[in-house]
Amino acid sequence: MEVLKTQIKTLPTITVGDERYLSYQAVTDMVADFLFPNHSPDQIDETGYQRILETADTFCRELGYVEIIKLTPPEVPLNQMGLYWTDSAPSDPEPDPVIIHAGPGRVEMMQDGLLLDARLSQLGLDEVTRQHFKIPVTASDGVIDLMRRAVESDWPNDYRGLWHDILGMSIAGGKDISPNERLFTVIIRGVGRRRYWQMKVVLKYDHTVPYLTIMLADEPDRDRLFELGHVVMTPGAADLNVDFAPFLARHAQGDWSELDAFDKRQNDTAVKEGYRILSAYNVSIDNGETERIWIITEADRSVTTVLLPKEY
Repeated sequence: MEVLKTQIKTLPTITVGDERYLSYQAVTDMVADFLFPNHSPDQIDETGYQRILETADTFCRELGYVEIIKLTPPEVPLNQMGLYWTDSAPSDPEPDPVIIHAGPGRVEMMQDGLLLDARLSQLGLDEVTRQHFKIPVTASDGVIDLMRRAVESDWPNDYRGLWHDILGMSIAGGKDISPNERLFTVIIRGVGRRRYWQMKVVLKYDHTVPYLTIMLADEPDRDRLFELGHVVMTPGAADLNVDFAPFLARHAQGDWSELDAFDKRQNDTAVKEGYRILSAYNVSIDNGETERIWIITEADRSVTTVLLPKEY
């Protein structure tokens, strides 16, 4: 077993700041190959996996690694995201930001509660996101629809559990297809006979601010004239308790609704030449009344905001 310990010691590490980190996955893979040289991963039973983990834990601690932590962007690139052994004792964690942020110059607005994620906040998933990442994370329409169908099925699913599994698996492993893209698989039951859903996490930048988008790997291109980016909403829009998905779809398809002819022509030009786009819609609220909302997509297509005109 000293041979295995020596092999682990020679594994490459990464340095973040002044700290040194050893890949948890690399260690367990090496231990598995040593203990079960003629077996594929799917042939190792639960007892075997327990032996692998205990052996990896013992040797890593003997080598001075004292803690397993999670590294995610912006500390490391997306293709280095995952679990790592560290040889530094854990320190008091930094306080989490009040809320995730999205968009240029919007960090303070999100922290002050002036903007919310228009998809995930409505599902009550902000806290789950903060547990996994320090940067903004948003989900595509396909992922949101998949979670909705799973929750509405006979299987005992809930949004928080599903989102926790999705974010956890995006960190735990998968296949890096570029420095900014990773494919990974999540088990979601209750949506037909299919159990394994392949997803893709993409690291993007809003100017210099990184954020993650999670989508289905085989998600079809939607009938859009332009990308919406990270969709956020103001507290006033959130208080309407309205599903904005149909209005966002109309906005992305060029249905500008309650604008006059001049403003519609301005939007048509903005789509072609890369300017800011604004749509206006009347949405139904309680007591049969309607409320006007605006949907604005920034010129760089990184952010789309749902808001009330008076909040502009």
